Amino acid sequence: MRILVFQTPKLTYVQALEFLLRETQERPADLALLPEFALEHPAQCTHQGELSYDNVAIMMLSRLARQRQLYLVLGVRDSDSVDICLVFNRQGDMTLHKAGATSGAGHSNPGHSGAGSVNAEVSECPSFQTEWGTVALLGDVTGSWAPLLALAPVLILNPCNAPMELDMALAKAHPELQVAAWHKGFRRTERLVQSRLRDTRTVFVRADAPLRQGGAGISMLVEAHRSALAPSWGPTFLHLEMEDTKDSRKLPKWRSLTIDEILSASYGRDLNDAVEIGPRYHLWTFRPPSLAKAAMTQTADWSSLWEQPEADTDILSLMGRQASCFLMPLGRFYVVAERSGQVTLWDLRQRRECQTFSVDGAVGFGFGLDSSRSRSGRATRATRAARVTCLGPGPLPNQFAVATSSAEGVVLRLFERKLLRDFALPLEDLPWQQWKPFPANEGAEGADQGADGAPERVREKVRDVRISAIFWVSSSLVVAIAESENLPEVVLRLDLEASEVEVLDIYLNGPPPASFWEESQDTLSDEPSPSASTASELSQVSDQLVMVMAFERVKFPETRSPQSGLVCLWRSDRLCILTFSDWKVHDQVLVDDTGAPKDKEDMPLCATILPGDGACSVVASYASMIIRWWRVSLTSCFQQACVVLSSPVTQLSLLQCGEEARERERARLSWMSSSHRLSLKESKERTERSSTRDSSEGHKPSRVSTLDGLAESSATILVCTVDKTGTMTLFSGQGSNLKRVYTCLDLSWSTATTVDSIWVMETHIALLQRNGDVRHMEFDVNGELMKLSELFDGDG
Repeated sequence: MRILVFQTPKLTYVQALEFLLRETQERPADLALLPEFALEHPAQCTHQGELSYDNVAIMMLSRLARQRQLYLVLGVRDSDSVDICLVFNRQGDMTLHKAGATSGAGHSNPGHSGAGSVNAEVSECPSFQTEWGTVALLGDVTGSWAPLLALAPVLILNPCNAPMELDMALAKAHPELQVAAWHKGFRRTERLVQSRLRDTRTVFVRADAPLRQGGAGISMLVEAHRSALAPSWGPTFLHLEMEDTKDSRKLPKWRSLTIDEILSASYGRDLNDAVEIGPRYHLWTFRPPSLAKAAMTQTADWSSLWEQPEADTDILSLMGRQASCFLMPLGRFYVVAERSGQVTLWDLRQRRECQTFSVDGAVGFGFGLDSSRSRSGRATRATRAARVTCLGPGPLPNQFAVATSSAEGVVLRLFERKLLRDFALPLEDLPWQQWKPFPANEGAEGADQGADGAPERVREKVRDVRISAIFWVSSSLVVAIAESENLPEVVLRLDLEASEVEVLDIYLNGPPPASFWEESQDTLSDEPSPSASTASELSQVSDQLVMVMAFERVKFPETRSPQSGLVCLWRSDRLCILTFSDWKVHDQVLVDDTGAPKDKEDMPLCATILPGDGACSVVASYASMIIRWWRVSLTSCFQQACVVLSSPVTQLSLLQCGEEARERERARLSWMSSSHRLSLKESKERTERSSTRDSSEGHKPSRVSTLDGLAESSATILVCTVDKTGTMTLFSGQGSNLKRVYTCLDLSWSTATTVDSIWVMETHIALLQRNGDVRHMEFDVNGELMKLSELFDGDG
């Protein structure tokens, strides 16, 4: 059952209708729940204040429930100031229930008799029937639950309006106290509900009014295996899904308490009569400020809201090219950058927004200029209509970089809670002669060269350049992945001190010719086919980057010293490794299929890497619904493990488990803090000394010849995936085994809300949705966070 929870102040019936139509237009719901006293019962037209179908508000709400096929539960107040809970079923029929009826038996019937009246019920256990089972209504969570639980309901609804017990003057002076009180109220209600539902599979959903508008902003869902809180304490809408709370939905490590544990706990503290214990996950939603402010914004296009939208088939996008936001974990923060230029930092400890700023300020286009000089008289023009195209790490662990693109050029900005530096690169300063175009068809003549050495068609058709990934080699040397509509992706090596830029080919001689990617498509129209050049361009851009990730200090069998660089995976399953020591590209094909690309099914959709001793682990998802675990070096590779799926995976992330992962992370942070402080000159001197030493030792016996080839990884990995159906699945990999350990299906990241990226950390998982929401999942048992490596170790 899909549930839409309103956390809104008192609404007029017009507002309620518009918000219901807007929220259910693209994400259908089976039940909508509004807080207590959420609707100002209007004195409209005829029968003022009367709860009957002759009232225009009741008539419109009934029509909406019938058209959208949903149950509607809301609280109003009738002409006699009697609290009423209205329930509309899928046919638009309405039933009145006494709000808080667990203690309301014996009160007068609030219904009205006569033509056009509705059914009225005053019972000790207010409830109604649905195709999923009995749904009960609860007025006060601290009251008696026994009569409701006797009905064995599948869902308990709690529309309430309970203010927070906190001095508002104190909360205004100390905002952190308000956050703490909000979280405390959530946990207190969660524990109370858990103790009441310990022996049942009932789901609890609360709809509360916003903070300072009659309620505490604690709208939530509580199930046996998870809890979800509203995105904020202000006005918002929460889409939930009532899962089938079977034992398979529970996380691993659930167990029954022993007699000794029950006896020992009973002397120390209240056990709430619990006889079973295990981990649960909390689902927090970090909503961008722009999206939160738009929650109560009403649209002027009233008539279009009643139309049923057509199903929008989402295509598989590579490297988040269709994403509206970008997400990057940064220590105890999440950094979210919107396409429009809004950057938000979320504090994971307090789970709230701690800083918001915009990056679309005026920057002059003179390459290598810092922020102070770029705003001087040398600035020629400001960026107009700049769009954020990339969010990446900075040279230090607590820094991050944002790339924006406009018609004038590209701007890179470096932040550490505030702007440190920015660098502008105008399009005319790019070395176009180094940027190889797509190869021409076989038998076609080469492209005409312009006076500056750049192909004429490149200069004519290139409209903008976008940075899709940023990596820092040192404090003044940056490598960035650049892409354009009519050109293949390349690496831009940016020397920020010398103000130089160089284009590096990361495919070795560029993508394949057009005939290699040409697909045969049957057309029914009689229109003439497009020109050969247009068809060539459309087919050639099919080979795109699927993944670009950096590795640091990996000692490959082919090299004597640890290497740092980039791993690039193309859609044609071609893997290219760029090493920073010599700036060379080492390429190979993972799945050696001699067939044409149009006949291939093993095209990668997404991938990630895990650097290790002697090689890199590459985990890739393919269109053939297979996840492959590869071990790759500079010149060789082999498949270590694979697993067959029921749906293609569109996003995945990787976590290394065990002490080895922690040691590697500590070494990486130590190396970043030391080496990235070196100047570019020192870095070049080290590279030159290394090259001289290698050439002088060329006559000596090579140590590489004594090394064994690629070995199977001994690491234990945890792979988190999201497939096309919206199901999140976790796999545990060790040796040649890659097995499923947990499956989670949640409306929060269903097909209606595409997931653009996923990150797996030591104690939590983050999912970035297409609408900008960040779903933060953390796993705890008895209030203590659990590490994912311990939770999904495959033993429990």
